[in-house]
Amino acid sequence: MNNEMTLNAREMKNQLVMNQVMAAALRPLQAIAHYYSRMLEQPVSVRQTLHLMNAQMAFVLTVFVDSPILFRVLCAAWLVVALLKCKSVLGK
Repeated sequence: MNNEMTLNAREMKNQLVMNQVMAAALRPLQAIAHYYSRMLEQPVSVRQTLHLMNAQMAFVLTVFVDSPILFRVLCAAWLVVALLKCKSVLGK
């Protein structure tokens, strides 16, 4: 019985720490989501923000990085897939 109480207390403490870590990790993403919401003039969730950031990274690697043609082709394919996903997630 005492061992169960110790285990439950430890699990509760671990859960509390994980919740705090998740909240800290989401704070910057929520700020970026708020920025996107202002720019797009519509509510943007954290999930949608991650899709937009994915498309931005694909664009940067496709256009601005001096690399072999095969890498650019792969990045261009990534960009097309990311843009299509953004279109479906944002509902336009």
